[in-house]
Amino acid sequence: MVTQYGIKYAVNLITAHFGDLVAKVCECLLRKGPLTLQAIVRSTELTSSQVKNSLLVLIQHNCVQAFILDQTGEHGDGAKQSTQYIALFDNIIQRWRFPKFLTMVSKKLDKQCAELLEGLLQHGRLTLKQMFDRAKSGQNGGDDVVQEAFVKLLNAHFIERCPASEPVLTNPTKEEEAARKRAAKSGKILEVQETLEQRVVEAAMPTEALRFLFATETEPTADGGKDKSNSSSVTPGEKRKHDALESEAECGATDEQVVLWRANFDEFIRCLRHKACIENVRARFDDGAVIVFGAMLEATRSAEKKVKTENSVPLSLSSIYEEVIKSEEGRNITFDRVRASLVQLSCPPFVKAANESYSVDFKKIIELAQNEEVESIVLKRYGRDAYRMFRLLSNSGHLLETDKVATGWAGLRWDES
Repeated sequence: MVTQYGIKYAVNLITAHFGDLVAKVCECLLRKGPLTLQAIVRSTELTSSQVKNSLLVLIQHNCVQAFILDQTGEHGDGAKQSTQYIALFDNIIQRWRFPKFLTMVSKKLDKQCAELLEGLLQHGRLTLKQMFDRAKSGQNGGDDVVQEAFVKLLNAHFIERCPASEPVLTNPTKEEEAARKRAAKSGKILEVQETLEQRVVEAAMPTEALRFLFATETEPTADGGKDKSNSSSVTPGEKRKHDALESEAECGATDEQVVLWRANFDEFIRCLRHKACIENVRARFDDGAVIVFGAMLEATRSAEKKVKTENSVPLSLSSIYEEVIKSEEGRNITFDRVRASLVQLSCPPFVKAANESYSVDFKKIIELAQNEEVESIVLKRYGRDAYRMFRLLSNSGHLLETDKVATGWAGLRWDES
């Protein structure tokens, strides 16, 4: 649930980047949720043309997603479809992190990749041809240089294909809803309700086979055509992925001319999240533990399907050691040292062990970091006494009577003295 302060901040970002008119449409969607074009016109009191242009800007910059809501009539009559628009709050908030994204690419890849990414961040979505044209106008290299930078970004998953323009979202029937509730109840599973925004984003997302796929036309084949099997993300066992692109080829369309690309915010946030976790570990443990922890993150990164993953996939001790010695600094670490570091990392439980396997507890690491940040703010604003009280309440995890707070606070003062 987005707070009022979150909405206000998002609107300020949109206002600074696109002006008051676009911000008014965006604020309407943030406050009222998904709306049709006519509903937005009524709510904002703008003309239909103004709303359409504002929506096009927001969609171009990945701040709004259109979708078709397929609603079946209650009495079995025909399905009713309507195009609605939903504001993507998370994408809007990422806009202030664009300088961080560019710095990250400059360090991990090179300047050419950063310049290519900068164009995508500025324009929201571009075809490869538009990237070529932009590079030529800025004298940033020829097509080969741009394509090489593009492939680097794609292999690092820093860019991706744009989502479907209007995915169809179907509400579950009463029977399906009842069956789902019965299954959750019988299994005693606490089901996390998926938000509409998450459902829309998931429905619009290309399949994993296509999301990072880039087919290049290279050498001519025996029949005079061009071989499209060369791809930046293809292995011999993955050739079937290209079948999904044949329809584009038959229509005379190529990736360069038709397919739109954008920055993959999820990957950038994942990298920043990993970096924050490593720094948190570095503040508590020695360099050996940091190297082992970083190796675990690297080994499990490809398995993280969601940014807010609570736990990484489990790894065996041998798999962790194999990943550790891939880096130059890790080659001096022995097998026993890796085992000792994992024991260190288990208290506090940054790494959980089960059945001779180890997984990173992202949830615990982030909770500790957030608590420390809040405690630091309380200490700076309200002083040490307020800090002690806040920490006592935070650590207890439940309501405390005033007498117990006073007793516990006095005990903390005595311990510190």
